[in-house]
Amino acid sequence: MKINMEDKTIGGFNYEFLRGISLEHVGAAEYGECMETISRVKEDDFTSWIIEWSALADRVSKYAEKELNSDNKKVARDAYLRASNYYRMAVFYANHTDPRHTELWKSSKECFKKMITLMDNPIESIEIEFEDAKLPAYFISGGEGKRQTLIAVGGFDSTLEELYCWIGAIAREYGWHCLIFEGPGQWGALKINPGLIFRPDYEKPVKAVVDYAITRPDVDEDKIALIGYSLGGYLAPRSAAFDPRIKACIANTLIVDFGEIAIASLKGLNNTQASDSISSFHMQLDTPSRWAFQHSQWALAIETPQEWIEAYRPFNLKGLEQNFKNPILFLFSEDDIIKNTKIVRESLEFMNSLDCDRTVHLFTKEEGASSHCQMGGLSYAQAVIFQWLDQIFCIKKQEIKPDSTASNAFVKIFEKYGGEEAGNKAQELLDDAHLI
Repeated sequence: MKINMEDKTIGGFNYEFLRGISLEHVGAAEYGECMETISRVKEDDFTSWIIEWSALADRVSKYAEKELNSDNKKVARDAYLRASNYYRMAVFYANHTDPRHTELWKSSKECFKKMITLMDNPIESIEIEFEDAKLPAYFISGGEGKRQTLIAVGGFDSTLEELYCWIGAIAREYGWHCLIFEGPGQWGALKINPGLIFRPDYEKPVKAVVDYAITRPDVDEDKIALIGYSLGGYLAPRSAAFDPRIKACIANTLIVDFGEIAIASLKGLNNTQASDSISSFHMQLDTPSRWAFQHSQWALAIETPQEWIEAYRPFNLKGLEQNFKNPILFLFSEDDIIKNTKIVRESLEFMNSLDCDRTVHLFTKEEGASSHCQMGGLSYAQAVIFQWLDQIFCIKKQEIKPDSTASNAFVKIFEKYGGEEAGNKAQELLDDAHLI
């Protein structure tokens, strides 16, 4: 297939390719390998995608083993990390009833763990007790002694190993401990604990993670922050609203009402009226919708498109506005604004209703970081995240100075895609918040 970066719809082949190759900056992808592989993938063909990416993963995994047997540990370490990412990419479109769903996921995790054994500063692989389940997690040390700690949770379809590449590997360079985990509904947690599906009260599993973190002698319990990616843009704020031990929260990107997003993902079909058969037919024609429903059948234990919408309705932050007390950083990407301006306007309304300290940042097309969760420009996001965290916790205190040019550009982009109403709401937010 030919890559078309004009279409970066989440769950589509273009976006998922960008997502995988974005990890090159931490050594989890190689440009040439990825370009050769995607050229052999057939457009919107799930089977073709799985076959080609798993073939690449197998080849790179064997290469890593060969180099390890030759005592080339660094080469083997890097190759195992790439193989882990390629296996993750391969399994992405597999149905949970397909044996490859477990086989490829296991291969991704096994390659990652082999990589860990070859690191100079090994990552701790742990399991956190939660109710009757165990949540898989990694702890990445930012250095010796008691330190500030960033807890990170992924979204609807990310894995623990991918989350390491997004934030864990870089946190160490900024001197932060990073505790990344998978909770209910996410890959590792569901595989270890069948039936542990997504739940709206995510403050409960996050509480278990924070409970674990503060038992560690190397964690400064007064300097704990939480970041959530994609659906984590609901999971993290929801959790921070109920746990004052979380002193700062980052939503990348804020999700106020996930039921609305589920409806929007069906391209405007009114699913409260449309039959499941019509919705199913639509999804056969639309790759992102087909993938999202397929994954939801596993992660939410649903069977029909109508159940899909209903399952997400409780995932809503409305009514919790007064619970937010500590600072929050809201990250926006320009492509997300383009995709659904109604949802973006609702997000601006929600942010305007909060009384806590708020900071916002918008990633643009110009810098190549405009896609969902800044895929293609992760280094831009990481710089903003740790600059803000260091300011909040007075690690590297730098005053956030107003910049009229940046403020005007922020408002103009919202106005461009969402009209005057969105522009006014963006300006209202900036009148009472920081722009970083």
